[in-house]
Amino acid sequence: METRNPVNWSKLPLDILRSVFELLNFVDFHRAKMVCSNWYSVSKQTVPRKSGCPWLMLFPDEGDYVLHNPYEDMVYRRRGIDCSGSRFLASCGKWLLMLDSRSRLYIIHVFSGNRIDLPPLESVLSNDSALKRIVDRDKEFEFESTDRSYYSLLYADEIKGRLWVDEETKELALVWYFDAPACFVCLYKKGNAHYDLIPITYGVPRKLTGLCGLVLRGYRLYILTTRRVVRVIDFSGQQGFEELTRSYTSPTFSHLGYNCYSSLVVTTAGEFLLVTITTSESSERAFRIYYKDPNAEPDDQMPDLVELDSLGDEALLLDLGITVPANHTLGIKPNSIYFTRQDPISSKTNWNQTAHVVPPSEVDICVFNLSTKTLEPFPAPSNMSLNNARWIFSMT
Repeated sequence: METRNPVNWSKLPLDILRSVFELLNFVDFHRAKMVCSNWYSVSKQTVPRKSGCPWLMLFPDEGDYVLHNPYEDMVYRRRGIDCSGSRFLASCGKWLLMLDSRSRLYIIHVFSGNRIDLPPLESVLSNDSALKRIVDRDKEFEFESTDRSYYSLLYADEIKGRLWVDEETKELALVWYFDAPACFVCLYKKGNAHYDLIPITYGVPRKLTGLCGLVLRGYRLYILTTRRVVRVIDFSGQQGFEELTRSYTSPTFSHLGYNCYSSLVVTTAGEFLLVTITTSESSERAFRIYYKDPNAEPDDQMPDLVELDSLGDEALLLDLGITVPANHTLGIKPNSIYFTRQDPISSKTNWNQTAHVVPPSEVDICVFNLSTKTLEPFPAPSNMSLNNARWIFSMT
């Protein structure tokens, strides 16, 4: 029996659609805007319902995740999205970078489940080395230079990554590496069928060797080297990448002289910050932000660091190593540091890490207010044991 005058939901009056969108919570808002192109267009014209704070992705089990509204203490389990057997590597906005049980990379949208498969790990473009997957061993790889002067056996369990997705322009970039510690980094941009290899421990000037910190912001990669130089690599061109850091560059940061965990941050203006976290014997933590003294001599090998008292109207996302404008509608507070866990590159290469630092495996969700020097914790639901967690921020 045919339905008379069927409703075309994509052509509802715009004022009605806007009224509906204004009533939706964070999860339903983002689900609804993916119904069709018309609904998506209306969502861009609608101010979402104000949120007390950003939402969280919680990872209670390997390959699984739930959405958590910490302001209302509500958990939302997504439907019809299967990440079983996959390991979480990185997130950006509403996208996750995952590694499946056969060591294949893909990214997946948190709400829609849309999945983009990425080239095989061994699709590495390099003139002087090659990465090969060991036959019948999905988690083992061989890395060898063409002249056979260097060889390493690597394991998929050591892979880490960073992800960047611009939801407005649909641009996509990511990097991954074997943290064993890292001897190379592979980068990918949307449309490529391969990864470009960036050497870390060989074939580069001494000042540019090593990996103590890594930030991906658009098509630029920032690497904090073991000699405290921030190495900048641009891969916005049609092919390959460009090394923007000169071999004789003086250090960006100096040693701080006390026990702390340090993390590289790149601001919206492209400036470099060093964030330190110290933990007292009573487990109280303190966050401090430093930048290089602008009056330092160009060739100063131990430049003074100046403490930054305020981020102004920006927030710092420590997991991503970036700052973003505050957004009161989304609950992103100014002059605050958002943090879910300490995830250092490798204890072998982090030049300030000590035994007093919170272990990398410990999930620790909090917001630190720089004005009041207070820490606001966001504990996970009491019935949930977490492997990981990430704040959800829109990266546009």
